Formats: sequence, C-alpha cells, structure tokens
Amino acid sequence: MSSAPTIAVVGSLNIDRIFNVKHIPQPGETVASESRVTRFGGKGANQAIAAIRAGLKVSLIGSLGDDTDGANYFEYLSKQGIATDNIKRIESSYTGSAFIAVDSSGENTIIVHAGANHRLSPEDIEASAKTIESADGLILQLECPLPSVRRAAAIARAAGTKVFLNPSPWTDSIRTEPIPSDCLIVNQGEAASLARSHSFSKNDLNTAILDAARTDCLVVTRGEQSTLALTRGQSSIECEPPKVRAIDTVGAGDAFAGALSVALLENSCLVDAIAFANAAGSLATLKPGAQEALPHREAILASL
Repeated sequence: MSSAPTIAVVGSLNIDRIFNVKHIPQPGETVASESRVTRFGGKGANQAIAAIRAGLKVSLIGSLGDDTDGANYFEYLSKQGIATDNIKRIESSYTGSAFIAVDSSGENTIIVHAGANHRLSPEDIEASAKTIESADGLILQLECPLPSVRRAAAIARAAGTKVFLNPSPWTDSIRTEPIPSDCLIVNQGEAASLARSHSFSKNDLNTAILDAARTDCLVVTRGEQSTLALTRGQSSIECEPPKVRAIDTVGAGDAFAGALSVALLENSCLVDAIAFANAAGSLATLKPGAQEALPHREAILASL
C-alpha cells in the first residue's frame, strides 16, 4: 500500500431539493414548507466528499445528465478536488434528483429519482477498472444499478482493493446474494433485515452473520445509540457516539461511511476508526444539508 492511500467511489450523484417543514407529512397530507434550498447530493458523491474531507485522495465513478444540473455538478466536484475522469455525461438524460423533507427535530424523508444514475452500466465500470484496481479502497452504495455495483466489487476484490459496502437503499437481494466486502456498513434497520429479524442488538453480532453477509467486518450505526461492530476472530465492539443536538441528519450516514473508510485505510484499529467515523457523523448533523455539513479532518480530530 502506498504511503498516502487513495479511495475510489462508485456511486450516485443527485441534485437535492430540500424542504423544511414543521413535521413529516403523513399519507394524503399536504404540509407547507417554511423554506427551500437546492444542493448537491447523492450517496456516492456525499461519501466521496466525506472521504476527501477526512483526508484522502478520491476518484468518483458515476453518471450525470447532459442538463444544466449535470454541468454545474461536474464543475463543483472538480473544485472540491475530486478526480472526475470517470464521471460520464449521459446524452438526453436528466441528472438524478432527490426531494427531501426535513422536520423541526432534524429527521427527514427522501424521494429519489435516479435519472442518469441508472445509466451507469457494467461496461462503464469495466472502462474505469484501472481506477478501481489502483485504489487502496472502494466505497459502494446501492443508488446505482446493482449489476454495476457487483462488477465494481468483483474488480476490486480481484485486485486486492478493500471494499467498503454501504447497502443503502436496502434491497433484500443483498441478503440472498450478498456482495463480498471487507467492511459492511449498515444502519440498525438494514442490520435487522440482514439478520432476518424485527430488530438488531449486540446479541445478534456473531460469525454466522459475517458469513451470511460475506464480509470480514460488520459495522452497525444506530443514530444516537452506540455503534456496534464485529470482525472475524474478535469480540464484538460497542462505541458511543458524541452527544449532540442534531439540526439535520441527512448527511450523517454518508459522513460516517466516508470517514470510517479513510480511518481503516490509514490502518487505524477498529475502535479508533469507529470513534473517528462517529465524530464525523455527529458533526454532520450540526449543519443543514448533506455535503455542506460534511466535516473536514481538522474538525473531526478536534472533536475527538
């Protein structure tokens, strides 16, 4: 491994349109928005930004539309220092969009239109194989077509590139046909689905679930509750996140995934890596928006 690890990210790029509301609307209910803002988002781009701010060089592999949103996003990523060589502009396609409602307590609900994200093909992944193979780590989520995600993971595993998989939005095919990974990062609901149970607790951490998930390390985030983790041959780990008063939780999970990947690639032990990621995730809740709220390395270290 090089002295300065690098990360490749295969993932989505969305334009987030965020509406602040007093409460999340129920089915059939219309709720007035107190304010509206448009920001850059998508789990792939969010985690790429989280990783570069946490301290490593990052290349992003994904698709944008040939619309104005796509042009603006491409320019923005370049200014952030993200390598954009493998971002494809799709003719006659809209850039992905997310419509997000955030209530007064910071909780959110999200509607996503995939747009160009669903035009990222396994052939596109093959064209970016050298970027994946030369990276020390690969971060994956599930807002792009599953065959493309699977192909990226296969290329990485064959090359010895560590795979960090955040299977969100969840699909049961991950349980029936798991994607092999070095580290699987899930929230409590996704962990429960993986374990085929209604809830997930520390007692569910065992080698059987590692085998079922085809991973060497399982990390379960639980919001304000302690983060749980298990690796092969070790006892389970429980780490308390910092106590903060959340303003907006939209980017917290992506901040955690990006920061955890960085820390593990820098050879931090799992406990320290989770502490670093918990700090990043907590800091991301203190500002509105996703990418705007993602903390820089200096802030993460200072909070520790």
